[in-house]
Amino acid sequence: MKTWKTNLEETKQRYIDWWNHKGIILNMWEHFQEGVRPHADVPAPAPAKDLNQKWFDPQWRAEYLDWYVAHSSLMADMLPVANAQLGPGSLAAILGGVFEGGEDTIWIHPDPDFNDEIVFNPEHPNWILHKELLKACKAKAKGNYYVGMPDLMEGLDVLAALKGTDKVLLDTVMQPEVLEQQMQQINDIYFKVFDELYDIIREGDEMAFCYFSSWAPGKMSKLQSDISTMISEDDYRRFVQPFIREQCQKIDYTLYHLDGVGAMHHLPALLEIEELNAIQWTPGVGEPQGGSPKWYDLYKKILAAGKSVMACWVTLDELKPLLDNIGADGVHLEMDFHNEKEVEQAMKIVDEYRNSASEAVKEAEADEKPLQQQESIQVTTASHNEDEALKPLFDAIVAGKLEPAVEITRQAIANGALPQDIINNYMIKAMGEIGQRFQDGKAFVPQLLMAGRAMKGSLELLKPLLQGNASVSIGKVIIGTVKGDLHDIGKNLVASMLEGCGFEVINIGIDVSSDKFVEAVKEHHADILCLSALLTTTMTYMKEVIDALEKAGIRQEVKVMVGGAPISEDYAREIGADGYSDNANTAVLKAKELMGVY
Repeated sequence: MKTWKTNLEETKQRYIDWWNHKGIILNMWEHFQEGVRPHADVPAPAPAKDLNQKWFDPQWRAEYLDWYVAHSSLMADMLPVANAQLGPGSLAAILGGVFEGGEDTIWIHPDPDFNDEIVFNPEHPNWILHKELLKACKAKAKGNYYVGMPDLMEGLDVLAALKGTDKVLLDTVMQPEVLEQQMQQINDIYFKVFDELYDIIREGDEMAFCYFSSWAPGKMSKLQSDISTMISEDDYRRFVQPFIREQCQKIDYTLYHLDGVGAMHHLPALLEIEELNAIQWTPGVGEPQGGSPKWYDLYKKILAAGKSVMACWVTLDELKPLLDNIGADGVHLEMDFHNEKEVEQAMKIVDEYRNSASEAVKEAEADEKPLQQQESIQVTTASHNEDEALKPLFDAIVAGKLEPAVEITRQAIANGALPQDIINNYMIKAMGEIGQRFQDGKAFVPQLLMAGRAMKGSLELLKPLLQGNASVSIGKVIIGTVKGDLHDIGKNLVASMLEGCGFEVINIGIDVSSDKFVEAVKEHHADILCLSALLTTTMTYMKEVIDALEKAGIRQEVKVMVGGAPISEDYAREIGADGYSDNANTAVLKAKELMGVY
């Protein structure tokens, strides 16, 4: 295979070394074109007519990617790879999820007809699209570059895309045996799909992967479980680790995508998988990128366990200190390059380490340091002088037991207990307790969801008895995820916690426009408007919502709270929000503060 990359054989040898925990790779996540002399005279295709053509027209994408690679820098260890993926987690689309092309990515929505059956249909149009796209790209490449394996993803992440994150998290508690069976079914289908796509894109035995533009001399895959940030270590070892291990056993070269500080508590379980070759670290929004000294101990821990590391978005000024601290064996650098001059500077630095053959650090000081610290916030739990007959309600909600909670509430009503006493003395305090456990790392998202479900079941019995009683609610809250953002798990957690702690909550969903937020505030006479965003590309829309409230003349009538992974307290102040929270428990405290309730 004679590609447009002149030093391909040298780079391939470096990858072979890296998979075997030696040497340095100098690459970048994607490519840049600024100042690059084209490798071939490939004209750009006509602009896509619409988003559907941009993402789902195999011929147009093949022509675009041909132009893209021809005009991209291939210096250092940057690989000639056509990024032919169909969104992150496209195995879910193959299994029935619904594609939607956005400006910068492809969204995969849950299958509205999903009924817990994992079925692979070889005639499904999304599966046919995968094959047609790869074949079109392979024909256009003509051996000048690799066609990358799409980012299929696997396991819990695929199931979450099919049926919704909340439902999958509840399944870890409500139907764990079914969930285990589904994980195995997804794995079995994954191997079938992977092998067929591999046969389309491979060059001999070699292949490249779209994500991180990486290469291997045999089958390789990037593995992950982003949803696992919300589950316990025990659940990870039950629902994730066995299936990741099976993939590592059946695929020659495997790289695990460890995403965010919330996933760090699963690192020990990952390091137990002997067959796993490497771990890639993505710090997440709001954290310093991969070259920061903050992550040195993490890299050392991974290297000491016999795995290679991939550090992403490393800058030039971070490069030498990083290598000085973690060593120069088994290190894959995904740099933040903008032009070829920066690449040349990085190559000079890296060559110094290659020439000196410095050894990687083998022991991690991080063993004795916690990878993540959490602050605790005091909340009030049920006191001993309350009605002992209702104490089991507190326990049932904390334990997430719907039927017992409903039955205890029904008996309490029959025995003449006041609805507001039940809510204030038991339900709200139970939600406060589970929120505290979540804050302390003693409970996880499934437990929060189960508690919210139990609380809502009890609350439904009480609502008819409370109609017309304005004092039952601390305040009225509108909550939604801003326009362009389809993430809802964090928003739903906040909504459940607020409702459980005495607020009336109107959840207006995802991808909500400023006009819809304004209409909801007016219609419901809301006291608080909660805006959620998970993406840096959508967080700026929060300011548009606040401006729309001003324009409608109702900004002074409603308090605005903001939250989500990329949001900070400084950003909240900058856009004129009244409050900020980084988790569901503190969101309740902030909402109470805004309402003057302490």
